[in-house]
Amino acid sequence: MNEPAHPGEPAEPAEAAEPAHGVTTGAVARRLGVAPTTLRSWDRRYGIGPAAREDGRHRRWTSGDIAVLQEMCRLTASGVPPAEAARAARAGP
Repeated sequence: MNEPAHPGEPAEPAEAAEPAHGVTTGAVARRLGVAPTTLRSWDRRYGIGPAAREDGRHRRWTSGDIAVLQEMCRLTASGVPPAEAARAARAGP
């Protein structure tokens, strides 16, 4: 959790800071502990990409997109091959 702005106020969760237009690839990569190139590769290879892009093809990730990435990270960390992990992550719970 983020620190409260003033003592005595509740802290906001990090996800509350998501801009309305989405989160950049770099910010998502830092949050997940992976390289930005990994996220771009997953987008190109497996279709694990953001639902929206800004002008200039900049990726902007929503909380739903990030949830899919978190599942992809969890699965690959547990030894599931990336292509199989991507299918399962996109399929959802």
